[in-house]
Amino acid sequence: MTTIGDHVRCPQCGGTARVVWISQDGGTEAIKCARYHSQMSPPPTKFSSRAQAKTKKGMVFLVKTTPKK
Repeated sequence: MTTIGDHVRCPQCGGTARVVWISQDGGTEAIKCARYHSQMSPPPTKFSSRAQAKTKKGMVFLVKTTPKK
C-alpha cells in the first residue's frame, strides 16, 4: 500500500516520481514526476497554424491502482 510522499516510478518516463494524492477508495493516485515531459498546447486558432508541444517540469499523472480492501 502506498502513502502520500512515497517514491514510485513515473508512468511515462520511468524516472523517480512522488505520490502527491490518493483517492479515498485508494483506486486512483496522483503521481508528480520531477523530470520534463511534453505537454500539448491549446488547439490551433485562426492565427496559429498548428498545435505545438511544450515541455513542462513537474507534471502530475493520474494512475488507476487496485483499491485497498
